[in-house]
Amino acid sequence: MAILPGKACGAYSGEMAHTPLMLSALATSAVPGFQAVSAQTLSTAERDAALAHDVNNDAWLIEISRSDADEASHRKEISAAQALTEGLRSRLTFQVPAIKGTANVGGRTLSVGTYLPGSHLTPKTMTPVSASSVGKALAAIHSLPASSLQDFDRPLHSALDSLRECAGVVDASAATGLIPQSLLRRWETACEDQGLWQFDATVIHGQVQLSRFLFEDHSVVAVDGWTEFRQGDPGKDLAWLTTPTNNAFATAVHTSYVSAHPSADKWVMQRARFYAELDIAKWLLHGVQMGHDTVTHDATEMLSDLSDRVSSDLDQALTQPISHAQHPLS
Repeated sequence: MAILPGKACGAYSGEMAHTPLMLSALATSAVPGFQAVSAQTLSTAERDAALAHDVNNDAWLIEISRSDADEASHRKEISAAQALTEGLRSRLTFQVPAIKGTANVGGRTLSVGTYLPGSHLTPKTMTPVSASSVGKALAAIHSLPASSLQDFDRPLHSALDSLRECAGVVDASAATGLIPQSLLRRWETACEDQGLWQFDATVIHGQVQLSRFLFEDHSVVAVDGWTEFRQGDPGKDLAWLTTPTNNAFATAVHTSYVSAHPSADKWVMQRARFYAELDIAKWLLHGVQMGHDTVTHDATEMLSDLSDRVSSDLDQALTQPISHAQHPLS
């Protein structure tokens, strides 16, 4: 078997790193008969990984964690991939992670899964074609039948659960005394706006960012990072679009999304914006709870910038229910 050049494993503390050759050999315990003819390292400080090609030239990702924290994350990834059944995959026009087999190796979980094709784009390299493809991909995810998750113990967050979660973040943030009063009023009003929370939970990815999408010729060919795959508020999958970094292509994504998913509720983008704003509040809470002054200061500055940004936009008035304001992407 040829070991191709790639990113070096490097020196790790603690356990000995697994080389691509070792991982390819161990893969036979997860997938009997597996035979790699080439492999290259994709290892990180937290996880040993190899891209291996078998005798049919199919590409496989072999992974094993190097820490307890990453082991828990790895198991969540495997669980989510197993919930992405063949029936669900057949409804998607792009690839998603699939696990061929797993094995216990020294108390760690080794997995052999498909290697997803494509490459990442940055906000600056997004085009109208790629934005439209992202919108269609999100619509396809949110159109998957929720009943398909019942046998896989995936979490279900109802509209009421989503409201309670947001209200909890707002209350905890208010208790710090570090939230601008204008933002606090805005968030409290959003939590009290009954119309904003009238939606049906759908299948969601749960952790969407631009980095989750893999492209070929500016079309989405794969979506990765399904750890939080569940039923919940589709607004969570759209929150990333409402941040300033993604302004240039957010409207194109949303237009494509609505066209492909006309049953989407009309306030989904307002909730998406709300979730994005509360992510900053969560960062503040993390800093306060950990006693990390640098994080707390960073979050405080971000909240101040957010307050200035939205208060200067009459379409995002702070003292009226968000669902009464003009659509944020209109």
